[in-house]
Amino acid sequence: MIDYTVASAVLLFSLALYSIGDMLSTWKHAKRQKEHAFIGSPTVYTPRFILNLMFAARASRIVSQGYQKFKTRSFQVIRDEGSVVVLPLSVLEELSTLPTSVASPYGALEHDLLGRYTGLDFILESRLHHSIVQRKLTPHLDSMSARLEQELSTAFKEYFPPVQEDWVEFNPYQVFAKISARMTAEVIVGPAFSKDPAWLGIAVNYTESLFKTVVILRLFPSWMRPFISYLLPRSWNGRRYIAIAKKLLSPKIKELLEKSDVGCLDPQIHSNDFNVLGWLANLAKGRERQPDNIAHTEVLLALASVHTTLLRIVNVLYDLTAHPKLFEELEEEVMEVMASSKQWSGPYDKLMKLDSVLRESQRTSPPTTLGMKRRFKKSHTFRNGLHVSEGTYVCLPTFAIENDPENTLNPETYDGLRSYRKRIQKLNNGESQDSKVLQFASGNDFTALNFGYGKWACPGRYFASMIIKMLFVKLVTEYDFKFLPGRSRPRNIEMHEFLFVLPWERLLVKRKPSGVCPFS
Repeated sequence: MIDYTVASAVLLFSLALYSIGDMLSTWKHAKRQKEHAFIGSPTVYTPRFILNLMFAARASRIVSQGYQKFKTRSFQVIRDEGSVVVLPLSVLEELSTLPTSVASPYGALEHDLLGRYTGLDFILESRLHHSIVQRKLTPHLDSMSARLEQELSTAFKEYFPPVQEDWVEFNPYQVFAKISARMTAEVIVGPAFSKDPAWLGIAVNYTESLFKTVVILRLFPSWMRPFISYLLPRSWNGRRYIAIAKKLLSPKIKELLEKSDVGCLDPQIHSNDFNVLGWLANLAKGRERQPDNIAHTEVLLALASVHTTLLRIVNVLYDLTAHPKLFEELEEEVMEVMASSKQWSGPYDKLMKLDSVLRESQRTSPPTTLGMKRRFKKSHTFRNGLHVSEGTYVCLPTFAIENDPENTLNPETYDGLRSYRKRIQKLNNGESQDSKVLQFASGNDFTALNFGYGKWACPGRYFASMIIKMLFVKLVTEYDFKFLPGRSRPRNIEMHEFLFVLPWERLLVKRKPSGVCPFS
């Protein structure tokens, strides 16, 4: 028979030993980065697994408190992987210009999203996804707007509830996940797969599987993750979706590669190959040219595009529903732009009020509270004397910076037209170039860093901006929204440094009696 007294004693003794080892580990990590102030616990002898759980539950509050205390200095918080060194805003310019051989954004992203368990470690082998979006997709966005508008109208007919003038309940997260996946697929994989249920399922489900895997695994010590990952269906599914994508896309990729090899692949604007898949097949070199690697790249691009657009779409809709007068102002703005031109030709850069709303919603509900993440491959000393040693993970407290009263007046108040008024003032003063810094997709505003900063700013931010604006042009002109009776704006949930919308929340929607979308 089992002696439960002895077993309990052994278990307690083992836990005590583990806790002591974890306490020493915290002390060692803090000492290794002793030039950076330690925050998050009154003592450096707090077991690391406890600090990790505290970070998972209160990351934004812990970092914000550190920012307020050490605004001009670096500081560190400790989670399971070790120290996270939070840098001051004063090093932003220099950090943004460091080459990837010194400070790698890809290494930091793979580190955060547990590439070994999610398939994201592929980004350490290939940079093709970044260059394709930067060199091909962004310059051709205007020529793609008509196709995307048509795809949006079709997707609405298929996925949006068939409402008339009576209020109907619907789930915005689920509906816009499908619409977002459909629109981004038109550009990422082209007409061959943009309506394929298998691809659309991969685009949505791989994204969900990845983040659920990351959120759960990061709760546990690193040594437990290989075992825990085998118990997580979401972890299996993530790898399965990558395998399905390779099987689904490979025949088309091989066809495109063969055409490219003989010089017959020339993706032009009106060609079915005028999309990211065609560009990848035409420009990939060496190992990147293997069909499985191109398919893997496509999955990661779908992850980035669906995640980037979906969370922002749902949060903007919640904010507009909470401020119905903004809905009216945005509809008026669309009507004014329509009236000023003979035909609607994708003038999304003229929708300055809508742009301002997107920026404000991102300020209050960003996808992540930390940004400018880097993994240092080499030691580096900044011009101000701040030293970062090799192997260090660093970031900036982007949420705390943007919501600092010194940078944003009354940050606790949602003001959808905040940046619109600033832009108008700069334009009236003849400062047109400076006004562009205040755009939603700007990568040059040192106080709004959700898309990054400088040459390493998110290359897909212009694509995301156009997709979101396009969708809201349709929403504000054709529909009215309100919360369920007795309910208010749904809260986001915070896990680690990430913010997520609750996927089960519902809203009420009805069609406007005389609403007309300019491109429907």
